[in-house]
Amino acid sequence: MSLRQLLFFLLVGPVTQLQAGTADPNDCNVTDFPKIGYYDYRDNSRRALERRKLVEGAHFTRGVQRGLYGNTGKLIDDVNYVLRHIPNHPQALLLMYEIQTRPGFRRNKQGRTDYYYDSVSCYFKRAMFIAPDDPAVYLTRAVIAHRDNNFKDAEADYLKALELNEKHAEAHYNLGLLYFSQKKYAQSRQHADKAYDLGYPLQGLKRKLAAVK
Repeated sequence: MSLRQLLFFLLVGPVTQLQAGTADPNDCNVTDFPKIGYYDYRDNSRRALERRKLVEGAHFTRGVQRGLYGNTGKLIDDVNYVLRHIPNHPQALLLMYEIQTRPGFRRNKQGRTDYYYDSVSCYFKRAMFIAPDDPAVYLTRAVIAHRDNNFKDAEADYLKALELNEKHAEAHYNLGLLYFSQKKYAQSRQHADKAYDLGYPLQGLKRKLAAVK
């Protein structure tokens, strides 16, 4: 651990003191943040970037990002730490969903019946509370709904992401995939064209559409 990371942890305390959780599994406190506050993932100020580097350097290492193992403790605790400090961190939000949908996952902390990790929906509510205009949050939630075959919610969140940023190539591409799966080929082609005009690199949707001409 570097000197700067050591000073950071002396300031904020160990990870076990910063875990968002509740004794009520249905509770969701969207203002539950560390005492030193939080940062918007999009904040490019020097202070925010330094804070992000420290948080990610200790709690969002390669093993954490790949969902393999924690760096300072359990995997879920590292991801939770990131989301406490940077609530709208899109990769961490998606990873929290992946962790909580693994076979056998239980939201109560191991060995305790009075402590529950926040639900995935609660993490998203907190992200939207601090960054209601962040298209990446809606896109991430749309991807999750899409994976779960919840097409109505996925469509709504893709469209919300595009409302916030009409030039979001990935949102156009994923929405095009969604419409293709529903055989709404004209709408799919419309969003595919926009995605490719914006430079989106993946060609899968183009091939799918070519096959139904």
